[in-house]
Amino acid sequence: MTQHATDIEQGYFEASLRAVRHVLQKRINQAAQISLANDILCIAVGLRSASLIDQLYLNKNDIDRFQSLFHHSLRFNHLDLLSIGEDHVFIIHRQLLLQDIQDYLSGSSLGLQRVFINVDYRLAKPEVMPNNRCRAMEDYIRQVLLPEVRHRIESWNDAEVASNQLPVPNKKELSLVTLTGWMLSYPVNYVLPCNATRRYQRWLAYQQQQQIAAGEDAADGHDNGYDSDTEDQNEDEVGDDNDDDDNSGRNCLANQVLVVTRVYLEPNNEVEGLQNYCLLSFSYPAELAERWVDPSAPSPESPLSPARPQRERDVEAHGLVPEDQISLGGIDKYDSDHEPCQQQEQEDQEAEPEYEPMPGAYESCSRRTRTTAPILPKKLPRSSTFHDKPLPFSNPDIQAAGRTFLHQFHTRFQKQAVWQSWEVGQESVTLPVVAM
Repeated sequence: MTQHATDIEQGYFEASLRAVRHVLQKRINQAAQISLANDILCIAVGLRSASLIDQLYLNKNDIDRFQSLFHHSLRFNHLDLLSIGEDHVFIIHRQLLLQDIQDYLSGSSLGLQRVFINVDYRLAKPEVMPNNRCRAMEDYIRQVLLPEVRHRIESWNDAEVASNQLPVPNKKELSLVTLTGWMLSYPVNYVLPCNATRRYQRWLAYQQQQQIAAGEDAADGHDNGYDSDTEDQNEDEVGDDNDDDDNSGRNCLANQVLVVTRVYLEPNNEVEGLQNYCLLSFSYPAELAERWVDPSAPSPESPLSPARPQRERDVEAHGLVPEDQISLGGIDKYDSDHEPCQQQEQEDQEAEPEYEPMPGAYESCSRRTRTTAPILPKKLPRSSTFHDKPLPFSNPDIQAAGRTFLHQFHTRFQKQAVWQSWEVGQESVTLPVVAM
């Protein structure tokens, strides 16, 4: 059922487009202007907490002008620009981004359940990281991103806040690709080669050795425990650390079947000038989504993604909003006993649409070829059938990540009337080279 747009919502798109043209003049073409205006609009109505500006490079003067415009606008006063280094500028919804940070650091079941996938080029194929945590990511968010967002919120009404460029994370510990995926609320995040993934690989090798020699070690009473602190001290002695610059973008996704997932929006006809729009696009390895993992089996702690007690996470992320006070993105806790869904009915098995260029700054590739994936349905939940459509994933981690992403998105979608409906589409592709 179509909601009626308020007077403010009816003029939202035109206001967004005017803002883009006012700041950038004619430096980008009409299509890029509309794309950026839609990004601003979607953040303004609360569909997302952040969006990467990839239509052009913004200099400091551009950022300051956008900041000033947001500061003095009734429609956009809750928006801001956040720079990580010189090349990554995000439009952010301050309160929603703070909520996402709090949910993530506290491990709240009300937030997104993200999956981190190790795509180190040394691996034969991508692997889901245990516990769905990434220590380097948590450290950057807690130490850098959280204080900055809080400062923006506390000082916004006092005066115009000068743009403060956040430091780029140390690429030996955290890739910008991973951080950007987290900022954009992707349920699946790729982790590129770094010291952390090397520690993870050595930890995996240690676990395999322990399984082989378990009987002998138990008989001898030896303690051959893995010492991650010693590994940290010896990182500089690892021979392949010298090729970080050359290998920072290499990965093991080449020739893997990837499922490209897009979220499409249909506009409310009452909003002048608005057209259909692809809100976001991300991918995940098809094989991982179909790999059944026993959700009741304990996941061992690794040096890359340590499993920490809930109370410890709450203490470290002091000052977090209590869960019962969080009003957006409410979800039911994932039921680990949920069985893999059955194959969709015949009407869902439609022919693949013609291939379109893959949108999104972090899914661009040098060459693409289409392939079919009959194990995946061609239709996923949409706004009209959201509660009736199961997700087609056997992997419980990816199932939970997809379900919580859609729950949060649908909850936020229902609080606005600019867009009339949404739907999710998928396409399977194989890529000879995956650039990141």
